[in-house]
Amino acid sequence: MPRVRIVSRLVLTLSVFLVCGVLPAQQSSKGNSVATHASNTTSPSLKICLRLPDDSAFSGLSSLRVATAEGSGVAGKPTGSEGETIFSGLTPGSYSVEANAPGFVSVKQLVELKLGHGLQTMFLVMRPDTSANTPSAPPFAAANENAAFPVPPGIDEVVPAVSPGVSCDLPVVLHGVGERMTQLVSNLEKFSATEHVTHFSVDKAGVLRSRETRSFEYVVLVSQDTFQGFQLDEYRNGNTNPAQFPAGIATTGLPVMAAIFHPQMQPDFKLSCEGLGQWNGHPAWQVRFEQRPDRLNRIRAYNIGGNYYSVALKGRAWIDAGTYQVLRLETDLVQPVKEMQLTRERLSIEYGEVQFHSHNLQLWLPKSAELYWERHGHRYYRRHDFSNFKIFAVDTDQKYQRPKESYSFTNTSDRDIPGVLVVNPVSSSHLSPVSIAFTVPAGRSVFKTIGAGKDVGIPGELVGSAKYVYKGQVDSVKVDAYLATESTLEVVPDPTP
Repeated sequence: MPRVRIVSRLVLTLSVFLVCGVLPAQQSSKGNSVATHASNTTSPSLKICLRLPDDSAFSGLSSLRVATAEGSGVAGKPTGSEGETIFSGLTPGSYSVEANAPGFVSVKQLVELKLGHGLQTMFLVMRPDTSANTPSAPPFAAANENAAFPVPPGIDEVVPAVSPGVSCDLPVVLHGVGERMTQLVSNLEKFSATEHVTHFSVDKAGVLRSRETRSFEYVVLVSQDTFQGFQLDEYRNGNTNPAQFPAGIATTGLPVMAAIFHPQMQPDFKLSCEGLGQWNGHPAWQVRFEQRPDRLNRIRAYNIGGNYYSVALKGRAWIDAGTYQVLRLETDLVQPVKEMQLTRERLSIEYGEVQFHSHNLQLWLPKSAELYWERHGHRYYRRHDFSNFKIFAVDTDQKYQRPKESYSFTNTSDRDIPGVLVVNPVSSSHLSPVSIAFTVPAGRSVFKTIGAGKDVGIPGELVGSAKYVYKGQVDSVKVDAYLATESTLEVVPDPTP
């Protein structure tokens, strides 16, 4: 069976967490509090910061009402910081403050504004409403060797319950989670983690067999891309060889899955909000997505023997109602992929907050992922666990280097381009030419390494010439050679359909 790489074509799941305001040192967010700032202004002002119990900013859907003792409401203006609103030019006196948000306990406070006290800041803590008792989505069943493994139901077979009577403003939710994706791309260039993989085959009776484990030093690089805006590259133990994985099947691109909600990607999917659910005690908007048939599939593909097969996905995400972080993501096939005999693929990713103290960043990254798939009459279950995260600020001269002794192929068009590379050895070597057929995905780069046991099984010093012929317009694929010795490379486009 040829080696298989399950890939994702774009970057990211993940989110950056921003803090609203700074709580004064003498105050505690365990209770709601007011800080007064002296000023010579005659009219007092009130700034309200909505926070979560962990002192982070509350940025979810909310309504905030400030009213005088007589019940007249006053207008406020967002400051530009998350969860922060300012009410200026108020008349001295008593005011009532009330904050409401779906999935959270309502907060009511009184505040006295006095002449000459200038700006006063009130911190309101929004606590999850645990009385709703909306059940979380069921996770995959526990996996143990020689134990029965219930096949996880399809995305549309079991729809988790949501809170009745709670409306969801989908455009606002998508804007919030889209900002998290954008923030991540602008803040993250490189991170590493320890990855532990547990793999089973599933026999015809639905029993887990042949347990295998792997551990990797996992490195993820985020870089700008002329077509897609950004892309993700992954390295395990310093390379990308799928043979490192059990069954020769590499699962890559897990951090990229939440990129479904990046503003550049949202138009590729049908998106709907099922309502307010919860995940692990967090109120969360349940958002269903499905690849649109009229849009380019830029999220997931299988690479089998150099050929790419696009995989259209549908699924569900749980988006934190207070922060717009993606807490959990599940995907399913829109339909089986007959060309590669892929009949099932069920993926579940759970995200967690990771604090990078060295860079004062809090990112939401995949903590675990589970995958079940059926292909070519075989069934597998695999679990990934990530730990020991580290983040790196990458300077220009520290960027991850391309593989030494390699050819690179960069597709500048908006469609996948197939081609054939033929590499000829020097005439004195008595080695045979090597021919490789592969597809370069739209907007992506592909490397073919040179050397014994690599893509081109000819030692670099014995490469004499190469010819690459591809099905595409002139200059739709940029080709470079990185060889230690002199050689020639001919690139031939074939624009005929």
